[in-house]
Amino acid sequence: MNLAEQFKDNCGFGLLAQLNNRPSHQLLEDAIRALSRMMHRGAIAADGKTGDGSGLLCSMPHGFMRRVAEEQGVSLPEQYAVATLFLSDKKKQLAAFAEGCEKNDLQVLLVREVPLNTDALGEYALSMLPEIVQVFVVPGALIATRRFDALLYLTRKEIEDVFRTDPVFYIPSFSRTLISYKGLVMPTYIARLFPDLQDEGFEITFAMFHQRFSTNTLPQWKLAQPLRQIAHNGEINSIKGNRFKAQTKFSGAKSPVFSRSELKRIIPFLEEGVSDSANLDNMLEFMLVNGIDFFKAIRSLIPPARHNVANMPAKLRSFYEYTSGAYEPWDGPAAVSLTNGRYIGCVLDRNGLRPAKYVITTDDRLLITSEYGVLGTPPEKVRERGRLQSGEMIAADLEQGEIFFTRDIDRYLMNSQPYNQWLTEHTHYLQEFIERQFEDLSDYRYPDLDRLQRYHNVTSELVDLVVRPMIEQGKEPVGSMGDDTPLACFSEQQRSFCDFFKQKFAQVTNPPIDPLR
Repeated sequence: MNLAEQFKDNCGFGLLAQLNNRPSHQLLEDAIRALSRMMHRGAIAADGKTGDGSGLLCSMPHGFMRRVAEEQGVSLPEQYAVATLFLSDKKKQLAAFAEGCEKNDLQVLLVREVPLNTDALGEYALSMLPEIVQVFVVPGALIATRRFDALLYLTRKEIEDVFRTDPVFYIPSFSRTLISYKGLVMPTYIARLFPDLQDEGFEITFAMFHQRFSTNTLPQWKLAQPLRQIAHNGEINSIKGNRFKAQTKFSGAKSPVFSRSELKRIIPFLEEGVSDSANLDNMLEFMLVNGIDFFKAIRSLIPPARHNVANMPAKLRSFYEYTSGAYEPWDGPAAVSLTNGRYIGCVLDRNGLRPAKYVITTDDRLLITSEYGVLGTPPEKVRERGRLQSGEMIAADLEQGEIFFTRDIDRYLMNSQPYNQWLTEHTHYLQEFIERQFEDLSDYRYPDLDRLQRYHNVTSELVDLVVRPMIEQGKEPVGSMGDDTPLACFSEQQRSFCDFFKQKFAQVTNPPIDPLR
């Protein structure tokens, strides 16, 4: 086995943050270098230069943005946001964007074409290249200064709805704290594609980065990660069910941030035709913009294992039981890095089948990546290092310079609200009433059983491998996903009606499970 075969892997992701919140260009360079060293976690097209997608989600480089605005004769006020847009029809879509902003008391100050060096792109990526612009937006009325973040979100959702059938149009970021640079570009070429990233004045305090390994969608510019809040390595197991349940549960939601009429303009808040990662991002973003606490939001969506866990404190179990009534677990194998501009962190789902390894340095930097060694931090600079286990989370408060581990986050969740009292007072359990107890049926013989089993295609194999374990042990049998029989519609044998239907899911069998490597 050669090295390329040995280390071909699932997505590479990570984050790098300066805990004292001091911006620097060096941090950006280090983030790009870390991303480049995970290139083996992605795929390359036949042209040798088009990847599955890679990108950076950075803190807003305020000094750089103010400078480029001034170069075009615009002075930015204290409160402003920048939207990055992927466009297919520049004139029409920019006009619609400006109109949407004006409708929601926002004002477009400046449209800037993002400089691109297309030599960094392969033929396939170049053929799909959208026009990329940055739009500077400020509050246009007094009320907009008070609910700026909410109006940015509302405006973006309405504009996305207008162009939802356009396969190119996309808004990678529209925020006052975050900015996105991403696309179908190899990690080693991302700084070459975007000359902004080479500018010494582009100083940031943190960056999330991602190198994609496509599993269930074809590469597109808009599907490159990081997304607007997260970078996700893995798959969401029950994505179709989660999408349906999220839309139904929140169809009649009330919000302390948006009026009922505004909520109607936002819902459905899950985008169509995007990846499972993008829908998890939609879900988290919807919760955060509606005022849900950062830690409660992510732990409600990606909870640890709580059933049959004897050592979990009762108060913590109450939090997860209480929130489970409103939110589905969005896990799979999943490792998710995430940020809201103030907090940045990483969480592993309860399966624990994706790697997330952290390093805290003596110069107050937090690095979380899919693997160690991407920056080559000298041992004398390592203050602490470790890896997340299943269901664990680590996060940093960049305003206060504090790092929170799972134990700290759990303590906060337990003591934030009286969840155990709420459960006791407001939960009703349906009790099963059995009017007739089970009888001894050990000698029972069903008449004509052999004929009925043949008629319903209950084979000896099915009885031995499926039915018997369920009867004797009271649980579903464990088996592999392999099936070497013909599809039921082509089979020469009579097949069960159920065999004509197959579960739709992302089956990822390469490489071996990361934690075991």
